[in-house]
Amino acid sequence: MSKAIFLTNGDQTFNRLIANHLLGQGHRVTVLFQEATAAESYLQETAEEQRERLHVLVEHAYTLDTVTAVLAEAGTRMEGLDVLIHGNEMLNEEDLFEQDPLNFGEMISETFRRIYLFNRVAVSTMMRRKSGSIIFPMFFDVLHYAGYPSSPVLNQGKISFMKCLSKELTAFKLAVNAMTFGYYDENFDSPTKKGIKEAVEIFGLKPTLLSWQEMIPALDFLVNPPVKNLGGQNIHISAGNETIL
Repeated sequence: MSKAIFLTNGDQTFNRLIANHLLGQGHRVTVLFQEATAAESYLQETAEEQRERLHVLVEHAYTLDTVTAVLAEAGTRMEGLDVLIHGNEMLNEEDLFEQDPLNFGEMISETFRRIYLFNRVAVSTMMRRKSGSIIFPMFFDVLHYAGYPSSPVLNQGKISFMKCLSKELTAFKLAVNAMTFGYYDENFDSPTKKGIKEAVEIFGLKPTLLSWQEMIPALDFLVNPPVKNLGGQNIHISAGNETIL
């Protein structure tokens, strides 16, 4: 079933791969960028047969008015808004905190402010229709100990926000969920890949490191859920991850 999907943080490679997968599934996708050059580059790289279902937008000043405007434009261009995906910010919180603790706190606050604004505007549309989904893709916190960048502060805040929002919106038939991706292969060289496999054996025997492209299709479960009342869940992708979030 084709849906109109709005995806934030398109400047990050991981989120563009999500958009690629969704386009490949026949969905109509709007991707929001902060940098015009990145948006134009992504548009040009997209296969011609998919461009008619792709809309790119650029915005770097997030206010209630600008968020309302970009979601309204996306809704007009893509004939509605069925799914809001909060693209992952791909932050390494440990590095950011060590570099500038004060700025780290401000960055986290600003990120949650943006998330709130997009939810506020999108939900107001979805509630009237009594249909829609909100998805938070994340990466497992504890992978930090295997050398992966991680965002435990953002993750924990998103999980709490997701669960509260799900409880509030279930009466309007809206689904709010998260999906946490585990250990992955980011084109590591052989020695690095071997070391990471040894580090993540705590989660499972002889763990397989999948690429992002191999893991992202799991989002289909939340884009087109098999049951109507799937909400408030944090679904883990990777064998053996602890469900601590």
